[in-house]
Amino acid sequence: MSTKPIIFTAIPVAFQADGAVSIEANTAILRKCAQSGVDGAFVLGTTGEFPSLSEDERRVLTRLSLDTLPNKRVVVHVGAASLHQVERLIQQAREAGAKDIAAITPYFLPSTDEALKHFYGRISEISDGLNVFVYIFQARTGITVSPQLMAELAKLPNIIGVKISGESLETVGEYRKLLPDDFLVLTGSDREIGRLDTVGANGVISGIASVYPEPFVAMAEAIAAGVTDRAALQADVNATVDGLLGDIERLKTGLRLQGIPAGHARMAVGMPDAATMALLEDLNAKYGTSVS
Repeated sequence: MSTKPIIFTAIPVAFQADGAVSIEANTAILRKCAQSGVDGAFVLGTTGEFPSLSEDERRVLTRLSLDTLPNKRVVVHVGAASLHQVERLIQQAREAGAKDIAAITPYFLPSTDEALKHFYGRISEISDGLNVFVYIFQARTGITVSPQLMAELAKLPNIIGVKISGESLETVGEYRKLLPDDFLVLTGSDREIGRLDTVGANGVISGIASVYPEPFVAMAEAIAAGVTDRAALQADVNATVDGLLGDIERLKTGLRLQGIPAGHARMAVGMPDAATMALLEDLNAKYGTSVS
């Protein structure tokens, strides 16, 4: 038997037509996650358009996520551009009952290894009783944490894992080599769920799974059962990844096609054209499910 890959669903945030957060639609998205067979949820991250959310909106959505997913592991993203903001968001998450948090690197302005050590060192200090994931996404932040620096951060109290997005699986493997065996290494490259064991990664954080979780759950179960011929399962994973591309508007279109009024992106994201809409409708006909 092989180790079953962990699947965390990266949760989109639903907005009303006027741009306000929709509690009803967000509850439906979270309920879909609860019913999907994944291991947990990653909330208020990139897929959740966190830079567009106020601190109060993040507080409300954190509590909603924890209340709606009592039987799932919920990682609350508390990242922000400044440590000042992050400290307040950590306190909010703690008060809401969170046990797991993640913090993306600072962004926009350049940083240094020493500045990042201070940033995560302070997060480690104030996160007593919480599990902390470092979140690396250089393509979005302009900042990276090298494998060598990550190995240093992994020694800090409370830091128990890392999410690495926008990097190849081979690069993820370079991090794995330098980190303790019990340190969780998760990738945002959900297409690679069938190859995680080749580099020792523990799981994926998948925005695609917020819309079409079934191919990922089926792949994880096949791996756990020792199934070696997984070509058809990988084809299903590829179809959903290629169709949605992790694009916020495509994700929300997929949810709307399943009856969840997810609205549109609050951030300036392009809308699907007619050809893309046709592709998404075909994809939904094959993989879509309704929420009970």
